[in-house]
Order: sequence, then structure tokens, then C-alpha cells
Amino acid sequence: MKELSSGFLRMMDHEGVNPVEYIWVVASYPSSESGKQEAKLVPANFKIGSLVGKRVKLEFTGKIRCVNCGKVTSKSFNQGSCFNCFQTLAENDLCILRPETCHFHLGTCREPEWGEGYCFQKHTVYLANTSGLKVGITREKPVSNRWVDQGAQEAIPLLEVSSRRDAGLIEKQFTTVIDDKTKWQKMVSEDSVPYDLISKKKELLEVLDSWDLGVPYVESAEQSITKLSYPISEYPKKSKSFSPDKEKEIDSKLLGIKGQYLLFEDVVINIRAYGGYEIRLYSE
Repeated sequence: MKELSSGFLRMMDHEGVNPVEYIWVVASYPSSESGKQEAKLVPANFKIGSLVGKRVKLEFTGKIRCVNCGKVTSKSFNQGSCFNCFQTLAENDLCILRPETCHFHLGTCREPEWGEGYCFQKHTVYLANTSGLKVGITREKPVSNRWVDQGAQEAIPLLEVSSRRDAGLIEKQFTTVIDDKTKWQKMVSEDSVPYDLISKKKELLEVLDSWDLGVPYVESAEQSITKLSYPISEYPKKSKSFSPDKEKEIDSKLLGIKGQYLLFEDVVINIRAYGGYEIRLYSE
């Protein structure tokens, strides 16, 4: 097999939505020393979707570098941080996962300047069909970047707010009537059943208005559904999750890519979960 790429893993980049075209991305460092170093991102010069249907090998060396500071670490926290960065960086605080718990206004943000730039900008609350209907939030532009990373097959914006906390408060209230989680095993096992997202959007906005949360928002004028399709030849019969902390290698036929998952015949792997792991990619 031919080695196509080597380096420290990052989330796959992508272009388009129908179809989605994925780009393999790794990071390189100036030296093999274990201390802090600045990473250089190295996108592959090939679309990884071109490997679907071929035998592919992922080889993990066992080495991990923090995606934040570049130090060698024996264990990864929160998708790629060393323990120190996990404990000190605002992007690793609980409020990133649960934005309704934002405590910036209390003066306790780990990094106030970072918080001002990241959290106090326009966020979109959206409706997506991943493993089923769900609500979510994002600050990404275009919004479809988030939909691709979640493996959505159709989606539509609901509304816009001026901060991450406001988006989180609305999302949290929506969870009383609709899910906010993707069931990854279902998402990587089958196509989602189409829904009438426009009617569901109208329904959710009417419910939101009746709650009178006191959170200012602007209803999205978007009335067209974004359809997304992925490079998948077939779905795996089993959705067993691969962990490089337990095994070091995947050597199997690549069946497809969806969200940030590579779908092999016998296992699936969430690339996002293993940021900072050193990896070599081979294909026939």
C-alpha cells in the first residue's frame, strides 16, 4: 500500500454540500522535541472521498500532541487538549458544551478577551435532520459547515441571536419539545428519513413565541431546505466504534464518509475525537 499522508490528526475539511467533498488534514511541527511548538496545518492534495471503495489503512503511532500548545501529551482531553490546556483554556470550559451556562457576565470567564471574540457574535439556531430531527446552534459561516460536521442530510436556519449564551438559552428550551443530540450509531448506519422542515420550523417558532423567554432574536428569512449528500457506497453492517487508545490500526475497505466519521466495513471512527493523534494514512 502507498503512504498518502502522515502527521498529527485534525478534523477533515470539506467543500460543498451536495455532494460534500472531504479533504484530509494533518498538522506538522518544526521538531520532534516534546515541548510547546506551533503547528502547521497540512491539507492533503487529494480528496479523501476518492478512496471510498478502496482498501485503506490508518496507522496510529501512539504519539499525541496537544492541538492547542503542541506539547507531547500522554492523554488527550476534549478532542485533543493536554491536561493543562483542558484546565485553563476557555474553549474547554463546560459552557462551550452547554452555552446556556455561560458565566462571562459574572466576571469568571477563563479568558475574557477570547470570550468576547468567540461568544459575543451572531449565532444561528437551526433545525437539522441527522439521525432524526434536532435543534442546534452555530456561529459558523456558512452555517452549512456545521451541518456537514454533524452528518445532517437536510437542514434549515430557524433564527439568529447576538450571543452564544442567548442561542444556548433558546436551544435548551427547545429540548423540551425536540432533541438536541445526534444518535451517531444511527447516523452512520442509514440515511435519515426526510421531514417537512419548513412546516416544523413554523411550528417551533410559534412555540418559541408562546414561551416569551425574554431573549431577543431575529427569525431567519430562509425558507428553502439545504440538502446534503455524502460519499457513501454503502453503510457498514455494524457501527462498532474504533479507538486508537485500544487498537493501533484500521486496515479495511472504506465504505464512506459522513459527518466527521470514516465508515469502514468492520468499524467506524470519529476523526474529530482524535485530534492531535499521530497517524499515517495508506491506500492501495
